[in-house]
Amino acid sequence: MYENSPSPKDGLVPGIIVGLVVAVLGAGLYAAFIDVTGYELSIATIGIGVLVGLAIMAFKPTSPVLPAIAGIYSFAGAVLGTIAGDVALLVKTAEEQGATLSYGDAFTLLSNHFSEIVDFKSVIIWVVGAAFGFSFVNKRVKAAQQSAAPAQATSAPGVEGASEGVPTLAEPPAPDRSA
Repeated sequence: MYENSPSPKDGLVPGIIVGLVVAVLGAGLYAAFIDVTGYELSIATIGIGVLVGLAIMAFKPTSPVLPAIAGIYSFAGAVLGTIAGDVALLVKTAEEQGATLSYGDAFTLLSNHFSEIVDFKSVIIWVVGAAFGFSFVNKRVKAAQQSAAPAQATSAPGVEGASEGVPTLAEPPAPDRSA
């Protein structure tokens, strides 16, 4: 049988899917927090990065692509949660003042003034959350690669028992002295 079969599961597809789902759920939770409390607590977005990282780690990832995906999902979840929460807060504030504002109009208003609403500190905290998501998954991927490296070094790839009974250039065959 050939040893060129596909590598064992690297957790890429499940990691991508569960990371995306958890990022969206984390964004929804943060948006609900903003809507209920009326406050934007940017440091809570670090939790989105932690959740995304832990969720992807649950699939024992070995793909070197997943840490970057975890960081991107963590950052995007924080931004999405902040935007959704601010939109909900704008609609709620307009209703309290007797005006009607649709979610679409609130999103348009928010996107036109996004740079005035989001401060530099919030962006830095979003990046910290992304770093958490990245680092959790990166540690797991590196550990998996290091544990796989010694196993590959003990045998030649694709050949079972390659070093058993086969002379190499470093050790010449022993001369026959039976005569």
